[in-house]
Amino acid sequence: MIALLHAHGSSRIVASLVAFAALAACDNPNPGVAVGTYSVASALSDDSCGGTVAPSNPGSFDVTISNDNGTYYWFPNTGGSSVSGTMGADRTVNVTEIVADDVDETEAGAAGECTLQRNDTLTFTLAAGAAPASFTGAYSFTVIPAIGANCSDQLVANGGGYGALPCTITYKLTGKTQ
Repeated sequence: MIALLHAHGSSRIVASLVAFAALAACDNPNPGVAVGTYSVASALSDDSCGGTVAPSNPGSFDVTISNDNGTYYWFPNTGGSSVSGTMGADRTVNVTEIVADDVDETEAGAAGECTLQRNDTLTFTLAAGAAPASFTGAYSFTVIPAIGANCSDQLVANGGGYGALPCTITYKLTGKTQ
């Protein structure tokens, strides 16, 4: 995910969406009992970042979801690490992560040092049943300059990829068993 902060194009957004990096990386990517393998479609639903960082049609990917004693694991079948969260009474699993990175190409970037913090959230609600046939959800991230950071070089007006900072991008997700 940190690599996404360096991106001005859409490919790293998709990579981040597909490989939503580890909160709890595991040696076994699918611990516990398999809930199902799902074909996931994603669509941009909100973009306050403007610029070039969010593709409107990021495509589709496959994910395997498993349950290990009440902890649900989301593992993208394209590789990467699993992320996990617990399910609420409404059958919704919430996963969050916060990452920060100095995104200037050099330590003394053209406009000074820019560190961006990204708050990622993956939420998915499984349909009823022991082997749910589908789920709905969302993946979103908010990008915020660190306190005191000069990130003007990251704005479109200055050759960067963001139309505005701070900003949020959200994708709607729908999954169906394969």
